[in-house]
Amino acid sequence: MPVHLRTTPALFLAIALGTCGARGGRKMLKQPDLIKQADAVSPMDRMGAIALLEAALTNPEDPELIPWAMAWAGEQRRLSGDLVVARSWFEALAERYPTHGLRETARLGMALVDAEDSISGNTFATLQLLEAPGAPDTMNADRHRLLARKAADDGADKAVIREHIRRAVAHASGDPSVEGRVRATLGDLLTEDQTDGLAEPPEEVAAPDAIALSRAQSALAEGDTEAALALAQTLLETWPETALSRQVNYLIRQLEAEQEIQPGKVGVMLPFTGRLAPAAESLRQVIELANDGMELVYFDTSAEEADIVAGVEQLAFDEGCVAILGPLRKELVMEAAITAQAIGVPMVAMSQSMQPTEAGDFIFRGFLTLDQQIDAVVSHAMETRGLTRFAILHPETAYGQAALKLFRTKVEEGEGEIVQTVAYDPAAPDFLEPARLLGLKDYKERAAEYRKLKKDAEENDLDPDKVMLPPIIEYEAIFLPDNYRRTALVASALAYEEFPVGSFRPYRDAEPLLLMGLNAWNHPGLPEMGGAYVEGSIFVDAFLSSSDDPATMSFVTHYTETLGRAPGVLDAIAWDATRLLGLAVAEGGDSREQVRDSLGAVSIDDPVAGGMAFGEDREVTRELRLLTVSRKDGIFPWTPPEVPCLDENGEEVDDDGEGCPEDLAPPDSTDG
Repeated sequence: MPVHLRTTPALFLAIALGTCGARGGRKMLKQPDLIKQADAVSPMDRMGAIALLEAALTNPEDPELIPWAMAWAGEQRRLSGDLVVARSWFEALAERYPTHGLRETARLGMALVDAEDSISGNTFATLQLLEAPGAPDTMNADRHRLLARKAADDGADKAVIREHIRRAVAHASGDPSVEGRVRATLGDLLTEDQTDGLAEPPEEVAAPDAIALSRAQSALAEGDTEAALALAQTLLETWPETALSRQVNYLIRQLEAEQEIQPGKVGVMLPFTGRLAPAAESLRQVIELANDGMELVYFDTSAEEADIVAGVEQLAFDEGCVAILGPLRKELVMEAAITAQAIGVPMVAMSQSMQPTEAGDFIFRGFLTLDQQIDAVVSHAMETRGLTRFAILHPETAYGQAALKLFRTKVEEGEGEIVQTVAYDPAAPDFLEPARLLGLKDYKERAAEYRKLKKDAEENDLDPDKVMLPPIIEYEAIFLPDNYRRTALVASALAYEEFPVGSFRPYRDAEPLLLMGLNAWNHPGLPEMGGAYVEGSIFVDAFLSSSDDPATMSFVTHYTETLGRAPGVLDAIAWDATRLLGLAVAEGGDSREQVRDSLGAVSIDDPVAGGMAFGEDREVTRELRLLTVSRKDGIFPWTPPEVPCLDENGEEVDDDGEGCPEDLAPPDSTDG
């Protein structure tokens, strides 16, 4: 197995260069077989070529190969973006072999490295004047690429520009990445034939250490653990400062672990102690109820000595889990996700907060997200009801701020308008002041209006001391992202300040305002606490236990009979997530990569929280329920109001329960 050289100045000196002496003139400019092999490998496997060349430098069987290997190793490092090591090879070659025919190649290599920052006077002069017999074609391609660009930018003779372009294209031929560089730099100067003959510029060039890690991971996936271990160890030796060291060390730890990955074994991370213990225990029960064949092992994320990184490592390495479900706590989810991604173990996070899926392609989320809720509620308001002007009244919390930003973005994407926003202290004794601010009730600025209202009250034998300014309302709906308790109190404050909310009207012809919320409203206490002030309001959630949907009814019955209590939305979400994970684990066997791929492909036909599958963003795709509030009926699904059939005279026509006749379609309406 080829071994990379750890390229440090000290190790350069340790190479057995003193045994070969300085070779004269140009007599060695015939390429050795090693260089031909490296050239054949490099276009498709740059790292393989580097390994081949640097292995020859570590254990030089033929001292005459050393300057060649140094020149070509430097060039392959340069092409892979590892400029520091590339320059080190070129410098070592120029210093140790001052009379060798490849010395000019080393100088050209250093100039090309320097040109990555800028083509200064000295660098340009070197590129322009230096002849380097025997240099790699890729060097000459880049040399003439840069000279052509500078000549064109400086307005040089067209014949000179064309000749540089011709040489750049000719030397680049056969190496797609170099062809792409020529095409990207000289695209406006190339003929149609030249353009057609060159590869497309790469959208993104992977870093050399990332390519090396990918090769090690591929070797592991193919079952070649010996090669994977050698590649991983060599990667750390070659790039000791790599940002990928955590992933590489985890790969080595997995390869050296005594515990193999166990098919069907899944780690569950929940806070079994502390204030969240009741919720964790409830989730444990529903996860076990939904489980079909997985072996579950648990890690307590709330124990005093709990370390979330150590917990993920324990489940992955000591237990050999093929996947992880959780965690729930928002302050832990990102570190857990980053660790799971670095290890390469699929994780289905159960936190609404943060963005765990941003950690990478092994991370999924089974929870209901804020983005999904706001997308659904805005879609209903704008597309179904035709509303375009909104106000936002929100708690001054991280959740409230996040909801504000998302709601604003969604409304503006739909070409609607946020007319006004007001934040309030969630710990305030009442919410009259934010209600006044929302209604623009500035008694100083509106003093004249206030005096007139008081005078009118006196003239009508009413108590002028009870007069208040009416709210100024230039919007059609108010978004209120808070829990059900504060929502009821805020709605009451709005009604007190004469906002026409719910079924309350301060005067007969007041245009009603729609109150809109999120799933924190979904509690049977809301209709009782909010009364008339929240009646007819709308919000969204993933689950409604009273739904007549067959899947929901079956789940509620099974859950209630087994656990002796009614399920909540968190239980329903965990039920769907566990089933999705179970299907992927069953398909994945002992391959974490296969479990990851299966998570993106499996689906369930009968979700109870709308979670049928994971989308491309690795979030559960959901069909949320639009719910409304009634003092009489509690919380129930919103349905469009029935619109009567009207004849040509505007008279209502009986539809016999079969819908309007084709020639008597109901009028357009966004009301309701």
